[in-house]
Amino acid sequence: MEKQQSEQMLLRAAFDGNLRLLKKMARRLDSGQGAAAVVDAAVDGGSGNRVLHLAAMEGKMDVCRYLVEDLHLDVNQTNDRGETPLFLSAYFGRAAAARYLLAHGADPKLGGNTGSPLHAAAVKGQQEIVELLLSRGIDVDLPSPFGSPLHVAATHGQDVTMRILLEHHADPNKVYNLDDTPLSMAVLPVEIISSSSSKSKCVKLLIKAGADVNFIDSNGSSYVMLAAHCGLADIVKCLLEAGANPNIPDGFGRTPIEVAAFQGSRETVEILFPVTSPIPTLPDWSVDGIISHVKAFGLKQDKHLCQKKRAELKLQAAEAFKRKEYMIAGELYTTAMDLDPSSDDNATLLANRSLCMLRMGSGNMALKDASVCRMLRPDWPKACYRQGAAFMCLKDYEKACDAFADGLKLNPKDVEIEKALREAFEVMNASRCA
Repeated sequence: MEKQQSEQMLLRAAFDGNLRLLKKMARRLDSGQGAAAVVDAAVDGGSGNRVLHLAAMEGKMDVCRYLVEDLHLDVNQTNDRGETPLFLSAYFGRAAAARYLLAHGADPKLGGNTGSPLHAAAVKGQQEIVELLLSRGIDVDLPSPFGSPLHVAATHGQDVTMRILLEHHADPNKVYNLDDTPLSMAVLPVEIISSSSSKSKCVKLLIKAGADVNFIDSNGSSYVMLAAHCGLADIVKCLLEAGANPNIPDGFGRTPIEVAAFQGSRETVEILFPVTSPIPTLPDWSVDGIISHVKAFGLKQDKHLCQKKRAELKLQAAEAFKRKEYMIAGELYTTAMDLDPSSDDNATLLANRSLCMLRMGSGNMALKDASVCRMLRPDWPKACYRQGAAFMCLKDYEKACDAFADGLKLNPKDVEIEKALREAFEVMNASRCA
């Protein structure tokens, strides 16, 4: 217990920049292996951050210099999420620490689960660090599980860092994860991360840089359709001014103006009305007529076409999984479920998507899908197995054992679940002993 408390004090000293206390704790913990080994062994149990991570995160330069120059710690060490000290200094905007680490061998291309240091700086709008990393020759379109740095900046409405990336020739039409482009990410709402005004700025920047405003995704939807669905009248107007076609229907024959009416966005309907070709099935071709018709009859959606599209998406997802394109497979399963949210088959798709999340190392998302899957089909052993696997990924071994045990009760002959339960017990007991 005393050793654990001393390690916590050592980690806290690095976070606070208290070099004197850090050295004192290192001496107290040293039993002959040397200060470097003692300091390097101290790990935050919650995140896997080490002393250098914490010092870089807070920009504590005296501690950074001591750790790198005196103790010669590895500047490219990673935490549980695969993040380096440089990544954390970029994310938290510690420019001096980022510059120092780069000068002492930090690799700007090393990325964690969410991307490289450039992605980290772009998503948080750290302009100075974005420019610093780009000056080191790092690829401006460096890929990550969430796309290029331009994708993540667009997602979070970081128009200023987007401008810098585009000035360094970032590709405004780069597609990742099957359908996602910087422009689609700029349009899509992500909780309440960015305001409508910042999204408009991002869209305008991308259009000016040459983004194709008539790009069609795999579901047949255009950017105008996407903006209409989200009720973003100002972005619809911006796209139309740039030459976007308002008459492109989605895969189910629905037009942007019908979707806008369904979403209750009269402003968007009014913007689209003068440029949309009359739809024969709407008897009163006027703004009020369109809104009234859609309110009364809803959006047309062919059930047979829906089922056919779902089958296609499930097949595409399975093929993407075989190619180890787990993010794409997950997105395809999501789209398939969105076509029919009440389908009995959605439990299977949730189980499949949970496995995709596991393969990507995202235990929380895997657990969320597996838990919903269990609620939908409480008597399905595979749902228990998926939940247990997610708990294993999150290192919650006791709950993993419970989930696997539940699955084995449902099917005592399932060898795979039995093996998983045995392994979970072994790991749980080993962790308790440790």
